[in-house]
Amino acid sequence: MTDGTALAGFLAAPDDAPRTDVQTGLGVIRGSVEGGIRYFRGVRYARAERFGAPQPEGAWEGVRDALVDGPMCPQPPFGMVMLALPKRVPPMSEDCLFLNITAPEAPRGGAAEPLPVMVWIHGGAYVNGSGAGEIYEPTRLVRNGNVIVVGINYRLGVFGFLPIEGVAPANLGVQDQLAALAWVHENIAAFGGDPDRVTLFGQSAGADSIVELLAIPEADGFYSRVILQSAPLGLNKGREAIAAQLGAAVVRELGHTSPVDATTEQLLSAQFEAPRGLTGDRLTIGMPFAPTPGVWPVAPVAERQERLARRAAAVDVLVGYTRDDFTPFFDSVPALRAVRASAALRPATAPLAGGLTRRVFGAPALALARLLAENGGRVFTYRFDWRPRGTPWGACHCIDLPFIWADEDFWRGSPMLGGVLWSDLEEFAVRIQQQWARFAHGGTPDAAWPPFEAKRMIGRRFTFSPRYA
Repeated sequence: MTDGTALAGFLAAPDDAPRTDVQTGLGVIRGSVEGGIRYFRGVRYARAERFGAPQPEGAWEGVRDALVDGPMCPQPPFGMVMLALPKRVPPMSEDCLFLNITAPEAPRGGAAEPLPVMVWIHGGAYVNGSGAGEIYEPTRLVRNGNVIVVGINYRLGVFGFLPIEGVAPANLGVQDQLAALAWVHENIAAFGGDPDRVTLFGQSAGADSIVELLAIPEADGFYSRVILQSAPLGLNKGREAIAAQLGAAVVRELGHTSPVDATTEQLLSAQFEAPRGLTGDRLTIGMPFAPTPGVWPVAPVAERQERLARRAAAVDVLVGYTRDDFTPFFDSVPALRAVRASAALRPATAPLAGGLTRRVFGAPALALARLLAENGGRVFTYRFDWRPRGTPWGACHCIDLPFIWADEDFWRGSPMLGGVLWSDLEEFAVRIQQQWARFAHGGTPDAAWPPFEAKRMIGRRFTFSPRYA
């Protein structure tokens, strides 16, 4: 149930799972207990009209069920074929401002100390994804790390990142993220979480979002640590001009229909067609929807470095990327398919793929690490080097996700894993989960993990030698 409405296709609590009630400052939220873990699914944090700012959720009477995932923002089919296709696609709705909370059933060892909180901001090029569902099922991380995990939804694509003059402001999706973080800050103590030990973590566009939040003063009180996995920080050239073109193109695609009056399907169709013919940096227009600099709450380009430097000393940072981050985009981005066909048969070893990985992911990540460290931040860096055999992608974008999220049933058959034995992957994954959680607990991922130094550049390389079936 979500706000009293059952919706088919969501991940939901089993009917026979024990229920657990939590009294928040807004009202009572009822979740479930499954295998020693408490789940609160589909918790509404805000409401918003189309193209309107998020409005915080008010108090309610009685008990509000949190037993079923909330809907995700309307979006096109996911295009990264090397990853895995969800077994079930969650329902979609423009009314999508929900979050999930997953927590241990009881403190370990009888201790009553509040637990650190890890808030996940999902990726998906700002057009795909959800903070809930199968792919980001957090049970392994919660159990192995003794943390509380919160996954948030935010508006995507045309609904959250499209500026249309006189109709839609840019960066509504970032406003949604701020509203979700405010809700967590005000309410997570009721679930056993410590509002003063909140770690934001995200991958791809989610990590990119967190870098934007680092430069937003209004977010300062909501977190003290961040984990950035494969943020595409090199896709930011001429973003303001691209956003303006995109808004005009969507209006053109809709014809005589106003964006306010268009159906959800019409807006998604216009979103799909609008990027055709965009001009600007070729790599940046490959991710056309993204935060627009200089529109509240996102920092103007001219102020970004100064704002990041100001925030550095107050935040612990773990930042990294994968060795072959760019390789999947040769297949999933139409403009690059011809390049992929003419490049080496294994793009993970092609110089072009390596150069693009450095341009989009690696060099900007290390530049950010240097900026934050030079201004008093405690920074740790890594590169995820594991390359499974038998795939053309190597240590590709998203290769780190199975080591943190979901379970064997979900990841079985994922093309990018190349047939690795789950027992091998899980042995290594538990260590990563514990390092991520240790960072959330105390600000350092591992006692032997050295802080970032410019001369060292990459602090930790993740690689192992798996057995194969």
